[in-house]
Amino acid sequence: MSLRWIHENLEAPTCDEECSDIDDSCSDDSYDSDLSIGEEKELANEKEMNGDRRKKRDTKRHSTTAVKFDENGSSHYITSELAKRPPCVIWDPRKPAQNPVYGSLVIKLFCRTGYHLGVTESGRVGGLSATNEPHALLHIIPVSFGVIRVQSIKTSLYLAFNKKGRLYGEPNANKDSTEWEQWNVGSYDAFRSRKYANYGWWLGIKKNGRAKPGPRTRWGQKSIQFLAIRQE
Repeated sequence: MSLRWIHENLEAPTCDEECSDIDDSCSDDSYDSDLSIGEEKELANEKEMNGDRRKKRDTKRHSTTAVKFDENGSSHYITSELAKRPPCVIWDPRKPAQNPVYGSLVIKLFCRTGYHLGVTESGRVGGLSATNEPHALLHIIPVSFGVIRVQSIKTSLYLAFNKKGRLYGEPNANKDSTEWEQWNVGSYDAFRSRKYANYGWWLGIKKNGRAKPGPRTRWGQKSIQFLAIRQE
Protein backbone atom coordinates (compact mmCIF):
# COMPACT_ATOMS: atom_id res chain seq x y z
CA MET A 1 0.00 0.00 0.00
CA SER A 2 1.45 3.35 -1.05
CA LEU A 3 1.60 6.59 0.94
CA ARG A 4 -0.35 8.42 -1.78
CA TRP A 5 -3.41 6.21 -1.25
CA ILE A 6 -3.24 6.77 2.55
CA HIS A 7 -3.28 10.60 2.12
CA GLU A 8 -6.17 10.46 -0.34
CA ASN A 9 -8.40 8.19 1.81
CA LEU A 10 -7.20 9.45 5.20
CA GLU A 11 -7.56 5.99 6.66
CA ALA A 12 -5.03 3.82 8.40
CA PRO A 13 -4.38 0.42 6.91
CA THR A 14 -6.01 -2.51 8.66
CA CYS A 15 -4.54 -5.86 9.39
CA ASP A 16 -6.11 -9.25 9.96
CA GLU A 17 -6.32 -10.91 13.35
CA GLU A 18 -4.20 -13.77 12.14
CA CYS A 19 -1.47 -11.38 11.23
CA SER A 20 -1.71 -9.71 14.61
CA ASP A 21 -1.58 -13.08 16.28
CA ILE A 22 1.42 -13.95 14.26
CA ASP A 23 3.08 -10.67 15.18
CA ASP A 24 2.28 -11.17 18.83
CA SER A 25 3.53 -14.69 18.76
CA CYS A 26 6.66 -13.58 17.02
CA SER A 27 7.24 -10.93 19.62
CA ASP A 28 6.70 -13.47 22.40
CA ASP A 29 9.04 -15.93 20.79
CA SER A 30 11.70 -13.28 20.40
CA TYR A 31 11.38 -12.45 24.07
CA ASP A 32 11.66 -16.10 25.03
CA SER A 33 14.58 -16.55 22.73
CA ASP A 34 16.32 -13.61 24.37
CA LEU A 35 15.80 -15.23 27.77
CA SER A 36 17.02 -18.59 26.54
CA ILE A 37 20.12 -17.00 25.05
CA GLY A 38 20.85 -15.30 28.38
CA GLU A 39 20.37 -18.53 30.29
CA GLU A 40 22.65 -20.38 27.88
CA LYS A 41 25.32 -17.74 28.38
CA GLU A 42 25.03 -18.06 32.16
CA LEU A 43 25.28 -21.85 31.93
CA ALA A 44 28.27 -21.55 29.65
CA ASN A 45 29.96 -19.19 32.12
CA GLU A 46 29.26 -21.59 34.98
CA LYS A 47 30.68 -24.48 32.99
CA GLU A 48 33.79 -22.48 32.21
CA MET A 49 34.20 -21.60 35.88
CA ASN A 50 33.67 -25.22 36.91
CA GLY A 51 36.07 -26.34 34.24
CA ASP A 52 38.74 -24.01 35.55
CA ARG A 53 38.16 -25.30 39.06
CA ARG A 54 38.44 -28.87 37.88
CA LYS A 55 41.68 -28.08 36.12
CA LYS A 56 43.04 -26.59 39.31
CA ARG A 57 41.93 -29.60 41.32
CA ASP A 58 43.35 -32.05 38.79
CA THR A 59 46.81 -30.54 38.98
CA LYS A 60 49.21 -33.24 40.08
CA ARG A 61 52.42 -32.86 41.99
CA HIS A 62 55.58 -34.34 40.70
CA SER A 63 56.58 -37.67 42.12
CA THR A 64 58.93 -37.75 45.07
CA THR A 65 62.25 -36.25 44.11
CA ALA A 66 65.70 -36.79 45.47
CA VAL A 67 68.66 -34.45 45.63
CA LYS A 68 71.95 -35.45 44.06
CA PHE A 69 75.15 -33.48 44.64
CA ASP A 70 77.97 -33.16 42.15
CA GLU A 71 81.66 -32.55 42.80
CA ASN A 72 81.17 -28.80 43.17
CA GLY A 73 78.50 -29.25 45.83
CA SER A 74 75.60 -27.99 43.67
CA SER A 75 72.32 -29.86 43.98
CA HIS A 76 70.37 -31.56 41.18
CA TYR A 77 66.86 -32.98 41.51
CA ILE A 78 66.03 -36.39 40.08
CA THR A 79 62.70 -38.24 40.09
CA SER A 80 62.00 -41.19 42.31
CA GLU A 81 61.73 -43.50 39.29
CA LEU A 82 65.40 -42.94 38.59
CA ALA A 83 66.47 -42.51 42.14
CA LYS A 84 66.68 -45.51 44.40
CA ARG A 85 66.80 -45.32 48.14
CA PRO A 86 69.83 -47.20 49.44
CA PRO A 87 70.53 -47.65 53.14
CA CYS A 88 72.18 -44.84 55.05
CA VAL A 89 75.86 -44.72 54.13
CA ILE A 90 78.31 -44.16 56.95
CA TRP A 91 80.59 -41.85 54.94
CA ASP A 92 79.43 -38.76 53.09
CA PRO A 93 81.55 -38.09 49.96
CA ARG A 94 81.64 -34.38 50.86
CA LYS A 95 82.92 -35.03 54.41
CA PRO A 96 85.93 -36.86 55.89
CA ALA A 97 85.63 -40.26 57.52
CA GLN A 98 83.62 -40.05 60.76
CA ASN A 99 84.45 -43.43 62.29
CA PRO A 100 87.86 -43.33 64.08
CA VAL A 101 87.85 -47.12 64.61
CA TYR A 102 88.83 -47.73 60.99
CA GLY A 103 91.88 -45.54 61.39
CA SER A 104 93.42 -48.30 63.50
CA LEU A 105 95.84 -50.79 61.98
CA VAL A 106 94.19 -53.87 63.52
CA ILE A 107 90.49 -54.48 64.24
CA LYS A 108 88.02 -57.32 64.73
CA LEU A 109 84.61 -57.60 63.16
CA PHE A 110 82.13 -59.08 65.62
CA CYS A 111 78.87 -60.26 64.06
CA ARG A 112 75.53 -59.98 65.88
CA THR A 113 75.15 -63.75 65.53
CA GLY A 114 77.95 -64.12 68.13
CA TYR A 115 81.07 -64.80 66.02
CA HIS A 116 84.21 -62.98 64.94
CA LEU A 117 84.94 -62.88 61.23
CA GLY A 118 88.04 -64.87 60.32
CA VAL A 119 89.97 -66.08 57.26
CA THR A 120 92.10 -69.25 57.41
CA GLU A 121 95.21 -70.17 55.40
CA SER A 122 93.14 -72.30 53.03
CA GLY A 123 91.01 -69.28 52.15
CA ARG A 124 87.98 -70.40 54.09
CA VAL A 125 85.88 -67.59 55.61
CA GLY A 126 83.70 -68.16 58.67
CA GLY A 127 82.89 -67.23 62.23
CA LEU A 128 85.30 -67.79 65.12
CA SER A 129 83.98 -68.12 68.66
CA ALA A 130 87.34 -67.83 70.43
CA THR A 131 88.28 -64.32 71.52
CA ASN A 132 92.06 -64.81 71.14
CA GLU A 133 91.94 -66.37 67.66
CA PRO A 134 94.71 -64.81 65.50
CA HIS A 135 92.74 -65.41 62.28
CA ALA A 136 90.15 -62.89 63.48
CA LEU A 137 92.63 -60.00 63.35
CA LEU A 138 91.85 -57.88 60.29
CA HIS A 139 93.35 -54.90 58.56
CA ILE A 140 91.03 -52.35 56.92
CA ILE A 141 92.51 -50.68 53.81
CA PRO A 142 90.58 -47.64 52.50
CA VAL A 143 90.13 -47.52 48.72
CA SER A 144 87.89 -44.45 48.38
CA PHE A 145 85.19 -42.74 50.41
CA GLY A 146 82.93 -45.50 51.71
CA VAL A 147 84.89 -48.30 49.96
CA ILE A 148 87.42 -50.50 51.77
CA ARG A 149 89.34 -53.77 51.55
CA VAL A 150 89.42 -56.30 54.40
CA GLN A 151 92.69 -58.20 54.79
CA SER A 152 93.53 -60.93 57.24
CA ILE A 153 96.75 -60.16 59.10
CA LYS A 154 97.52 -63.82 59.76
CA THR A 155 97.05 -65.10 56.21
CA SER A 156 97.39 -61.83 54.17
CA LEU A 157 94.29 -62.84 52.21
CA TYR A 158 91.59 -60.38 51.16
CA LEU A 159 87.93 -60.95 51.75
CA ALA A 160 86.03 -61.47 48.46
CA PHE A 161 83.00 -63.03 46.75
CA ASN A 162 83.24 -65.52 43.91
CA LYS A 163 80.76 -65.73 41.03
CA LYS A 164 78.49 -68.07 42.99
CA GLY A 165 78.29 -65.73 45.97
CA ARG A 166 80.65 -67.69 48.23
CA LEU A 167 83.06 -65.90 50.53
CA TYR A 168 86.73 -66.81 50.23
CA GLY A 169 90.23 -65.42 50.80
CA GLU A 170 91.66 -63.77 47.68
CA PRO A 171 95.47 -63.35 47.46
CA ASN A 172 95.32 -60.71 44.70
CA ALA A 173 94.30 -57.31 46.06
CA ASN A 174 93.87 -55.78 42.58
CA LYS A 175 90.69 -57.73 41.85
CA ASP A 176 87.50 -55.68 42.05
CA SER A 177 85.81 -58.44 44.04
CA THR A 178 87.92 -57.46 47.08
CA GLU A 179 86.27 -54.01 47.34
CA TRP A 180 83.48 -53.53 49.86
CA GLU A 181 81.01 -50.72 50.41
CA GLN A 182 80.62 -49.74 54.05
CA TRP A 183 77.10 -48.93 55.32
CA ASN A 184 75.72 -47.95 58.70
CA VAL A 185 73.00 -49.92 60.55
CA GLY A 186 72.50 -47.92 63.72
CA SER A 187 75.54 -48.68 65.90
CA TYR A 188 76.59 -51.55 63.61
CA ASP A 189 78.21 -51.67 60.17
CA ALA A 190 77.33 -53.68 57.08
CA PHE A 191 79.55 -54.46 54.09
CA ARG A 192 78.23 -54.93 50.57
CA SER A 193 80.28 -56.22 47.68
CA ARG A 194 80.97 -53.37 45.30
CA LYS A 195 81.30 -55.68 42.30
CA TYR A 196 77.99 -57.43 43.02
CA ALA A 197 76.14 -54.41 44.38
CA ASN A 198 73.35 -54.89 41.82
CA TYR A 199 72.73 -58.37 43.25
CA GLY A 200 72.65 -57.07 46.83
CA TRP A 201 75.30 -59.43 48.21
CA TRP A 202 76.34 -58.59 51.78
CA LEU A 203 79.02 -59.96 54.07
CA GLY A 204 77.33 -62.21 56.62
CA ILE A 205 77.80 -65.03 59.14
CA LYS A 206 75.07 -67.53 60.01
CA LYS A 207 73.99 -68.53 63.51
CA ASN A 208 76.01 -71.74 63.19
CA GLY A 209 79.19 -69.78 62.42
CA ARG A 210 79.36 -70.49 58.70
CA ALA A 211 79.73 -67.80 56.08
CA LYS A 212 76.38 -66.84 54.59
CA PRO A 213 76.09 -66.95 50.77
CA GLY A 214 75.60 -63.60 49.13
CA PRO A 215 72.28 -64.45 47.39
CA ARG A 216 70.72 -65.28 50.78
CA THR A 217 71.66 -62.01 52.45
CA ARG A 218 69.19 -59.14 52.84
CA TRP A 219 69.38 -55.67 54.26
CA GLY A 220 68.32 -55.62 57.91
CA GLN A 221 69.40 -59.17 58.79
CA LYS A 222 71.40 -59.66 61.97
CA SER A 223 73.85 -61.87 60.11
CA ILE A 224 75.17 -58.91 58.07
CA GLN A 225 75.58 -56.51 61.00
CA PHE A 226 79.07 -56.22 62.46
CA LEU A 227 80.64 -54.30 65.29
CA ALA A 228 84.19 -53.04 64.71
CA ILE A 229 86.42 -53.65 67.75
CA ARG A 230 89.70 -51.79 67.84
CA GLN A 231 92.81 -53.76 68.77
CA GLU A 232 95.78 -52.02 70.38
